[in-house]
Amino acid sequence: MSDIGTGPLGVIGNLVWFILAGWWLAIGHVITAILLAVTIIGIPFAWAHLKLAGIALWPIGKVIVPA
Repeated sequence: MSDIGTGPLGVIGNLVWFILAGWWLAIGHVITAILLAVTIIGIPFAWAHLKLAGIALWPIGKVIVPA
């Protein structure tokens, strides 16, 4: 059996998530990233928030692996 998050159910789940909460979370992360990028110290945190914005849009089926 394949992973549910990478099949048709994952696509449907991602669409429902995007409509209900994903785009709000992504906008919040982008705004936070812009505010953090104003200072040199905040740039790495801003970059992290931009990565989180992408995950907030379509979270189902994503895998977080250690770097």
